[in-house]
Order: sequence, then structure tokens, then C-alpha cells
Amino acid sequence: MSKLIYRAEKSNVPIGFSGATLLAIMPVFAIFYVLLVLPFLPDDGKGRVENILFWPVVAVLTLTLVFPNWARIDRRFFRSIPVVSLITYLVFAAASVTWAYSPDYAFSRLVVQVLVSIVLVMPYALPISTKYTITGVHLCYAVALAVSGIYVLTTPASPIGHPGYFTHKQELGLLAASGVILSSHELLHRGWRRLVALVAMVLGFWLVFASESKSALAFALVALVFSWLTMVLCKRTRLTPAIVVAAVVVASMFVHNPIERIGYRLYGDSTLTGRTGIWAFSNYRISQKPWLGWGFHSYFFVPNSPQNEAPGYVREMPSSHSGYLDLKLETGRIGYWIFLVFIYSSLHLLERVRRHDPVRAWFYLSIEVFAILINLLDSNWLVLNPLWILYLFVVAEAVKVSLESKVADPTRLPGQLSKKADSQRLPRTVRFGSARP
Repeated sequence: MSKLIYRAEKSNVPIGFSGATLLAIMPVFAIFYVLLVLPFLPDDGKGRVENILFWPVVAVLTLTLVFPNWARIDRRFFRSIPVVSLITYLVFAAASVTWAYSPDYAFSRLVVQVLVSIVLVMPYALPISTKYTITGVHLCYAVALAVSGIYVLTTPASPIGHPGYFTHKQELGLLAASGVILSSHELLHRGWRRLVALVAMVLGFWLVFASESKSALAFALVALVFSWLTMVLCKRTRLTPAIVVAAVVVASMFVHNPIERIGYRLYGDSTLTGRTGIWAFSNYRISQKPWLGWGFHSYFFVPNSPQNEAPGYVREMPSSHSGYLDLKLETGRIGYWIFLVFIYSSLHLLERVRRHDPVRAWFYLSIEVFAILINLLDSNWLVLNPLWILYLFVVAEAVKVSLESKVADPTRLPGQLSKKADSQRLPRTVRFGSARP
């Protein structure tokens, strides 16, 4: 295993250019901000002033580093299906502002997501090094877990679980579960990285239980095991992770109410703590605007929200408690299917990453599968929380690594590659996860 890790890291040879190191740090810096700065900023419900200032400044800085090196951009990055589908969804979300229930809120929230995407995605179009990015992200999560541990020890818990320094226990659960997955990857390395991973993993498991986020822990463990089995299956059958996940989804369609059945078997509650009532009302609202939706982020937390007409406890809900229902609610069936293309194409390219670096591919797939699963019960797509920001980072980096699976001359610009270099193939070996065409 250590030889595979060394080989993958050694093969990651970036092309040096002005600002390359700073550009590689930008996604990690954005994750640090979301984890360890944003939760401490006061929020009066009208938007944090610091947050409104931060993303434009960092996005402009990112673009300032990108544009002078425009000739070095790998055009294949922007032609990849995950990036094209993400851009397409954001464009459709921008169009939805014109028919949004609350256009002002929809526009301002869309701008934030566009800026976040620029900071997290754009750097990977250039030949920056990804050797230490996962380590940097893991350190951010490790510090966040440590700070959360202090809050759990020094502040009282809520009746439904400890939120740590977040506003809701689910955010602490997402942080802890994501930290466990990150630590699982770092445990495969030596030295101080393994030591930090051990400490962070212990903190992650403890904080998951402190937050009483049972689903987050269960989905994280399932994602780790399922991703490993999928990697083995893909190696032996030449399938891709997208096909494996799609097969599971299709199989679940032949089971009546699979999520409710699992909830009853695990927790003795087929309503999943009242989620089925929330889903019923969300489906009713979706049926009123099935194709275009109510507008991007223009349904919850807006003046005179249509959610105010919901019965009982459903009226107080901040989301549909399902990321997929929220996609349909906000951008209709059209936006929903565009986003599904983004999800499945992100899974599909991991087969190429597996051939280049199986350990990294396993980590990427674990995060993506965890996000897919957790969004069955909670809304975590396109929001500033510990999971979406990590998911976007993983997809962008996976696209870059998948394009690096063809080794080229690192001294040439992308547009200067000769036909011989462009068609160069990696040698075949018999080891698991070895590079091959």
C-alpha cells in the first residue's frame, strides 16, 4: 500500500508558474473559512456582512491568479461532464431568478454559490500540485473537530443533541462524519499524518455520538465500506462507480418505501422522526411547479414563504430534509436532472482516477457516496456547510487527477503537446490500482 501511495504522489508533477502555490491553497483556505470562521460570525437572518465581503474578495484573487496563466489552462477540464453540468445547473439557477418566488433572495444566494464554485473549482483547471491538498483539508477538519470538542465539554447540549459551535446538531454530525472519512484516508500514510488522523478519528466518533447524529455515522461507515467494495468490483469487471451506484438505485425502485423500511428496522420509526410528513408537503409544493420550481433558494427563509402554509411542525422546518426534494422544489425537474448528471458524471470519472491512484479514488468515492446518502434524509446540496464544500472540492480535484492519468511532458504547455506525448500510455502492471490505459 505504501508503494502505491508513493508512486501516485511521485507522479503528480505540476508545471511551475507564477502563483501556483497560492492558487493551490485557495480551495483549502475556503474550506478553512467555512469550517472555522463562518460559524462564529453573527447571523441576523439578513446575511452575514463578513460573508458577503469574503467570497467576492477571494474569488477576485483566484481569478487574478488564473487569468495571467490562461495559456496554461487545460481546456479539457472545462469540457469534462462534471464541470459542464455544474455550470449548466448554475446557469439554469440564474435563469430561475426571473420566475423565483423571491428574486432578490434567489439572486444573492446564487451569487454566493457561483463565487464558491470559482474559488473551489477554477484552480484545478491549471497545473497546480494536488500532493498535499487532502492533507491540508484534513488539518482544517482536525482543528475544527478539536474546537468542537472544547465546546462539547464546556457548553450545555440541546435536548436533541450537542451542536458544538454550530447552530444545529446536524452540522456537527456532518463535520464529525466527514472528518472520520478524511482520517481514514490519512491513516494509510506514515508519520505525523497518521498520528493526526488517529486523534481526529477518535474525536470524530466521539462528536458524532455527542451530536446524536446516528444517520451521519451510519452513512459514513457504509460509504467507506461500499466504496472499497466498489473499487475492487470496478478493477475486476471494468465497471465504473457510476454504474454500480446506478444499479443500487434501480434495485431500490423495486422495494416499496425503502428508506422508511430501513428507518423502521434500525430505529423503530418508519416516519424517520417526522420526515415523511415534511416530504409529503414538499411533494405537494413541487406538484404546483413541477418543471421549473419556485426558484433557486427562493422557497425557505424568504418573506412570506409558501412554507408558512404548512401544517403543524412542518411549518417550522428550514428545509425539506431531503436534498433531492429541495432540488425539485427550487429548480424543478429540469434542474433536478441536470444536477443528477453532475452527480453521476462525477462518479463515472473515478474509474480513471482509480487506475492512476486507487487510494485517492477510494477517498473521493467515499465522500461522494456519503453525500449521496446523507441527502436522502437532510438537505446538503448547494449550501455552505462542512459537506457541500468538501464535496465540491473532491469533484474538482477528481476531474483534475483523472485528466492527469495520461502522463505528458511537464515542461510543455497544454496546447504544445505533441501527438506522441498526447497518445502516451502508462505501462501495464499486475498490481491492484496500477496505472494503465
